[in-house]
Amino acid sequence: MTETNFQLKKLIWKVPAMILLLITMGNLIALILIRVESYTFPMFVNSSLNSVLVGGTFMIGLTTMIQILDRKLPWLHFPLKRLIVQTIATIVFSLVIIVITILLNGLFLHEQITSTYFLDRGYFMIKIAFAFVFIGSLVSNAIMFFKNWKEAAVQQEKLKREQLALQYETLKGQVSPHFLFNNLNSLTSLIHTNPEKAIDFVKKLSEVYRYVLDQKDHELVDLETELKFLESYIFLQKIRFETNLDVQIDVNPENFKVIPLSVQMLVENAIKHNEISDKKPLQIRVFSSDDQYLTVENRLQKKTGSEGTGSGIQNISDRYEFFTDRKVIISFNSERFRISIPLLTD
Repeated sequence: MTETNFQLKKLIWKVPAMILLLITMGNLIALILIRVESYTFPMFVNSSLNSVLVGGTFMIGLTTMIQILDRKLPWLHFPLKRLIVQTIATIVFSLVIIVITILLNGLFLHEQITSTYFLDRGYFMIKIAFAFVFIGSLVSNAIMFFKNWKEAAVQQEKLKREQLALQYETLKGQVSPHFLFNNLNSLTSLIHTNPEKAIDFVKKLSEVYRYVLDQKDHELVDLETELKFLESYIFLQKIRFETNLDVQIDVNPENFKVIPLSVQMLVENAIKHNEISDKKPLQIRVFSSDDQYLTVENRLQKKTGSEGTGSGIQNISDRYEFFTDRKVIISFNSERFRISIPLLTD
């Protein structure tokens, strides 16, 4: 089935259902406002016709107005202004529809449109309009609640999957044979040359693994905690690369939070994808220039065959979208590569 056919079938089903809903709502409101014994078949026909024409116009107009306001004044960013504008717009729109309906009914029924007729019909129409707005608001708010609840549940599940994916990739990188071989090789060398440093090495290595396991169920972590973990990771890397790796950290953690393992993964990417040697030592800077972003910057000296898939950075970007509208920023030139992640607060 094509998308066009699907939408057409959906519309064919939706229109009769909407007409039936309007007729039901209109006659229920009329029964509430008029005694049952006075309710005649002609009144039922007139009420049904008015419900479809007036109620349909009313519903379409209010729906369109809400859609426009959702784009221009979303509730999340402008709650008070949205409330005021939507209330005034609803009242004005309702009064316009009521006036037009009274005039058309008067012309159709060949009534003399006097001030008394206008006030009597207007009072009755206002009661109906109020009932329509009240019932419509209850229905639309209920639908909006369940829709937002479903979207929040889906988003939460997506965040959990992305968090698990990032943790898995990080843990997989830390326990990979290559990583273990390099660290065990460094440890073996330290045991013979510097036993005290070898003990520190084992402690730092255990801290790396402990942090990965401890943070597996957390969505956010204090920046200070993440930086302590980063220092343990850098300690292991400097044992391997010695003075050829220079990592400078200039960050005031304050009360900021970040996604667990995010800063470490950015530093790890710089080490993984760039040449590090006596001829080309690698410099990495981790800094925050304001209260908005933390930046990891490195000298660009790409290793041959080190091109990655970008899945790690994409995963971090997707997870940050759940917490903030600020984007992960990537910039580079022929000499430097820079990536900035948003700093979050409670």
